[in-house]
Amino acid sequence: MTKPLTLVVSVTIALLALQACNPECESIPASNIELPPGPYEKGAELAIFANPSELLKGRDFLLSVRNINTNNTSTITLESRYEEGLEAAVVTLPDEINQDATFLINDPDCSGQLIPIGTQTSVVDASFFVDNPFFITPTPPLIIIPSPPINPPLKIINAWFSPNNRDYCIWFKPDEDEDGNEKPNLIPAIATSPMTITNGPPNGSAELAVGCGGNPATDRFYHANPVSGIVDKENNYIRILIDRTSKGLGIEEMVGQFINPDMLPPNTDYSTGGRCNPDGSKKPNIMLLTSLQTGRQMILWRDAD
Repeated sequence: MTKPLTLVVSVTIALLALQACNPECESIPASNIELPPGPYEKGAELAIFANPSELLKGRDFLLSVRNINTNNTSTITLESRYEEGLEAAVVTLPDEINQDATFLINDPDCSGQLIPIGTQTSVVDASFFVDNPFFITPTPPLIIIPSPPINPPLKIINAWFSPNNRDYCIWFKPDEDEDGNEKPNLIPAIATSPMTITNGPPNGSAELAVGCGGNPATDRFYHANPVSGIVDKENNYIRILIDRTSKGLGIEEMVGQFINPDMLPPNTDYSTGGRCNPDGSKKPNIMLLTSLQTGRQMILWRDAD
């Protein structure tokens, strides 16, 4: 009887050893996964990052939500995909509001459990972000994947508008050399009060409300804020700082590049061309920026040269 028992024990130990050494088993450390700060807009896409990014490949993402009326918790599997161009997972949020939500990621190879990621948050309506001092720049509902390098515009001086909010624009004024050629560095405007700037457009760069939204331009958080940084057309690299300290809101830093307008997601109601009245008769120049503070993308456009 000794030999069969010894054989059973040996096989069991071997199987446990194989499971412990399973090369497919890579338990997910939740601290390595990064979500933009919430709340999040219902029905919008959200980019989730990890270090290393391969941790996100082939994973399911879920949202645990609590019904405020019944206090019951349910779990929703989110539509998701891994985008090589972003090195991130992109998930689509449910098209309903919920004030108590938690993101989960599955761990099929090791624990078989659902692991919470991020902190408790909420899914909100688009109106939540209007006049919100923590989410000032307009954001597209769909994640945009950076395109292959393109030829940047010959000049960037001018007003660049948001296709999501025609009231929002940034006026870029780059420095110039003795021949009038644009340099990468921007000349910032100077804020003298929460709603007043000097050396503003056309002589200095600033974030502005232009009045297309039908409301007084001067009551916007995004009005009359100096913009500094660089727009390096040769290397297609943009890094700007929007200074809202005159309003007590700090500085938002954004990085990005010029992209091909054909890379904008289809079937979206982007408003481009013209000033307050859209005119889509020609393809615009497109600037894609991402906030280092909120992780949210922003699109800016100006008419082609």
